[in-house]
Amino acid sequence: MAVQTFTDLFNTAINNLSTFLGTVTGLRVVTDPRNLQPNCALIQAPSFTAWNHNIVDLSFPVTIVGVGPGNEDALRTILNTVSLVLGKNVAVTDGRPVTLDLGGTVAPAYELTVKMQAQTA
Repeated sequence: MAVQTFTDLFNTAINNLSTFLGTVTGLRVVTDPRNLQPNCALIQAPSFTAWNHNIVDLSFPVTIVGVGPGNEDALRTILNTVSLVLGKNVAVTDGRPVTLDLGGTVAPAYELTVKMQAQTA
């Protein structure tokens, strides 16, 4: 079966955000939680508001996942990564500490909300 290539405005936005995060942070960026491993960024499904048929405002939950245990070293490393993203003028509107259960291991993480706009030509 051939691999599908999605070129719609939503999938293009996900690809652009993934490329941006990988470039800025140096982390592996995943969009499928089955591929999640510590020291990565996970882009989750966005919510959106449509202005019309070809312009949407997107809100992506992006989780920066660190290596456990959730001590001060892990926190400072994650916050350093978050500051790299903020320093590039991307629209991060909020962030909160979270933990992720990865097969019985708890990983420290920060969930960010990243705002973007996407449109078709």
